[in-house]
Amino acid sequence: MKPIEARHLQTVELRYPINLMGAEDGAENGDVVTRDGEFLGTWSFDKNEAEETGTFHFTADGEAEPKFSESVPFLTSGMLTGLAMSKLCRAIRDWHEGQP
Repeated sequence: MKPIEARHLQTVELRYPINLMGAEDGAENGDVVTRDGEFLGTWSFDKNEAEETGTFHFTADGEAEPKFSESVPFLTSGMLTGLAMSKLCRAIRDWHEGQP
């Protein structure tokens, strides 16, 4: 893992142990950064508008395939979207804390 450049974090508050950068602004992808500014990888959201579902993915730095994914069964439910994001962040945090 590598630290993200300080100039990118000057205007961002890293409130959570794991932060999905841009998610609160409605982005569909972005960086995953720890509270300490450590870059862990990227996140993305694949939306299936026909079925009104979606999936969040986390891809660790240096890897090509997602390490973790969480589904959102109904896009119209903000609570279920938040729950999926929370589960993804928990999986990333557990994985990160288990790294040597």
